[in-house]
Amino acid sequence: MDSLNRIVPGSEGFVDWSEAYERVEAYFCALHIRDRLLLSQLVAQILSRAAERFEGSAKSASVLAMEEAKEVVRTWFGKVLDAAGVEHGELGAQGRLALFLADMPTRWQNEFLHPGPWPEAFLEAMKATYLSTGPEFSKARMTPRDIDLGPVSAVADETWRVIDRWPILGALFVWTLYLGGVGLLVYLLH
Repeated sequence: MDSLNRIVPGSEGFVDWSEAYERVEAYFCALHIRDRLLLSQLVAQILSRAAERFEGSAKSASVLAMEEAKEVVRTWFGKVLDAAGVEHGELGAQGRLALFLADMPTRWQNEFLHPGPWPEAFLEAMKATYLSTGPEFSKARMTPRDIDLGPVSAVADETWRVIDRWPILGALFVWTLYLGGVGLLVYLLH
């Protein structure tokens, strides 16, 4: 937390740190962390790590904070899945989906970003949901089929074919329909 002491409200970068706080808080809220005390502790930890990297960095505080937040969550997912005995690759969306499917935000919210050991029920739930989030590949063959749009489509198609064969007759038919529609509209409005 000492690195947070360097962020002074009167400093030039305070607005940027406020934005960093809001972005990290919104990220954890999107992960359904609702406990305000836990949320503020997690955000403070992330901002502390970002503040350590901030000096001499060309990136803004909010960018650094989000990088730290994503890295901390990714590392935590990796540790949890290792403890559950699951081989894993990239943990981005699949790890977050497993988190939601295991109902971690409701049942084990205090375990989020908490170092192990974790409850066995939590590890089993994460293992089961992580394995079920992956796609099951199967070869499929798609062949195009005609779409039956019904009798109206067949009549319209035949009408356009007749109009294509006799363009003058088709133009006369279209103009007759148009003028009939306008005449009917004038009659109804007067």
